[in-house]
Amino acid sequence: MKKALLVLDIQQDYFSEHARMPVAKQQIVPLLKCINDLIEKAIGLDVPVIYIRNEFEWTQLFSNLLRKFTALKGSKGAEYDKRLLQVEGVSFSKNKADAFSNPHLATYLSNNDIHELIVTGVFSEGCVSATVNGALSRNFTVTVVEDAVAGATDNSRNMALSKLATQDVLIYTSQQIFESKSHEGGNRNDHFAKINPAG
Repeated sequence: MKKALLVLDIQQDYFSEHARMPVAKQQIVPLLKCINDLIEKAIGLDVPVIYIRNEFEWTQLFSNLLRKFTALKGSKGAEYDKRLLQVEGVSFSKNKADAFSNPHLATYLSNNDIHELIVTGVFSEGCVSATVNGALSRNFTVTVVEDAVAGATDNSRNMALSKLATQDVLIYTSQQIFESKSHEGGNRNDHFAKINPAG
């Protein structure tokens, strides 16, 4: 089954020193290391890397207010964080939480016969969960990399992962990705990593 690595919303408005809606600070460095390592492994194994980013329209007034005007189209905050490893790959923008709200993503996956998605990025309680649900509704096999997703707080991250673990989703650490075929086939519920509520 052909797979792809999804990298969601590693953008200045969530990661920079002046982030408008910051990821929990203690999660940033480990998250970026895990994601960059996974990107390197994916490239080495000829697994496509798909970069997704928010580019909200300036006319989305009410939702922009709720999001503290983050990642507005054309703004510096919408740019990828400079620490993110950017390699030759595909990039899609979105203006809703679910990456599949951009129909070009599903078209690309279908055209390239990709049926399994490895999901990383932010926010675990927002766009990550929405994109996972979007993928599941389209019958993709989904793996969430637990140390390569982040949230606004440790608690929100862990709660989101615990909720995802109740769905038809595999939860793995970055060390387990690409290193074993044990997650292919079998009973998916046998493979859930344990989520530590204390972080």
